This record gives sequence, structure tokens and C-alpha cells, in this order.
Amino acid sequence: MKIITLLTDFGGHDPYVGIMKGVIFGISPRVEVVDLCHGVSPQDVLEAAFLLHCSYRYFPKGTIHLVVVDPGVGGRRRALLAEGTHGYYVSPDNGVLSYLFTGGEIQRVLEITAEEYFLHPVSHTFHGRDIFAPVAAHLARGETVDRFGRVTSSYICLPVPAVERKREGHLAGSVLHVDRFGNLVTNISAADISPFRKIRVAVKQRSIDGLVESYESLKRGEIGAILGSAGYLEIFSSRGSAARILKAGRGAPVRVVVTP
Repeated sequence: MKIITLLTDFGGHDPYVGIMKGVIFGISPRVEVVDLCHGVSPQDVLEAAFLLHCSYRYFPKGTIHLVVVDPGVGGRRRALLAEGTHGYYVSPDNGVLSYLFTGGEIQRVLEITAEEYFLHPVSHTFHGRDIFAPVAAHLARGETVDRFGRVTSSYICLPVPAVERKREGHLAGSVLHVDRFGNLVTNISAADISPFRKIRVAVKQRSIDGLVESYESLKRGEIGAILGSAGYLEIFSSRGSAARILKAGRGAPVRVVVTP
């Protein structure tokens, strides 16, 4: 049984996600559909790219990841089907696969041009229903990748926020994602700080000494730093929201000083 994951910014207020599932099941009724996340900030392509990067490797090989965060729907942007070492990715060509491109997961990219796999007429506002969901469903049903379009080496890859090394032991990063609990997930990875024994983190004029091993290590409302499940440094508040307390969001600068 094939798996299709759904990653969108549709939320739960409208029927868009349900409609896409209806299209998928109408074409491939035996497929398993997993709601990866529908809470991406509206039209935030880079946030969706990061969430996909943190998630894809936990699914079986051959999983089809359907990503619809598509502020350019109906415009000139293309539709892509990417083949990776671990899975397949159906998405608009707007940078939503950027982390996978830079991380080496993607091996081949096709521009989707085979309109016989689309729903017709194709809406100017809902390609998730009319293009992306049908393509993912036909792929899950057994169609070969090459049937959907032509190979392309031209696609959008957005700059991925990188950690800067200002000087010896000084790292400059930023917040990539704020989760539902108000945890500030940064782009500073375990690899950036694991060789060092001492660490001091600064965000929004707040200084944090050292890492803790669990959220329960601090008293209620205290601010701390931890290596999160995605392998990145997180700023958190014990049983509270670090985002609210620090008034920090995506893009907030984070400074780290590490010493042996």
C-alpha cells in the first residue's frame, strides 16, 4: 500500500484538505493518506520547506509527499514531481523543496506537463485539487514517474538560512519555526554545538546558560535551551510559550557562544 502525505497551509476552517483527499481516493482508493500538517503559516513557502525537511525521512521509502503551499497558484509558476532517494515530492515550483535540494535528497526533477492526469477544467485557484492531488494519486496507483512530464534542471531553490561563524566559538543563527507550544526552533543544529561542553544562547536580550535535557528540567515559566527532536537548538519556556514571553518569531536572530 502506497502512502501519500499532505502538507498545506489550508488549516481546518475550509473543506480544501477534504476535497483533495476525495480526489485522491477517487483515483487510488487503496492509498493511505497521512495529514502531515495543515497549519503552515499562510503562503509561507520556506516554513513548509523546513517542516518537510524535518519529516520526510521518518516515512517508508517510496512515500509520496504532496505539498500545497502555493501563493502563485494560477500564475506562471510550474508544477513539479521530484524523485528522491527516500521518496517522491509533488509540489509547486516555488522553493518549497529547497531544503531537500540543498540536502541532497532530490535526485531528479520533472516539470509536470501531462494534462491527461489533471482534473478538468483546471481551476485558477485550486491546483491542489486539480493538478497536485491527481498526479500524486496516479503515481500511487502505479504510473511511472516519466509519464508525468519532462526532466528539468531549472527549478526554484530558495536560500536556506545558514549559521554564520562570526569568530572562534561565536555562532549567529535565527529562528526557523515556532511550533504550537511557542517553542522557537532555530537553524543551529546539534552538529554545530555538539563538540563543545559549554554553551550560552542569546535571543531578544535574554541570555541562557547551558542546555537542559528535558522541558521539565526548569520551573514553570523559566526560559531554557534544548536540542529538540528535529536535531536543532530550541528556545522554550517550561509549560509556557517562549515566543509569547520573548516576543520572538520566525527570523528572530539567535546568538550562541560555545567553548570547549
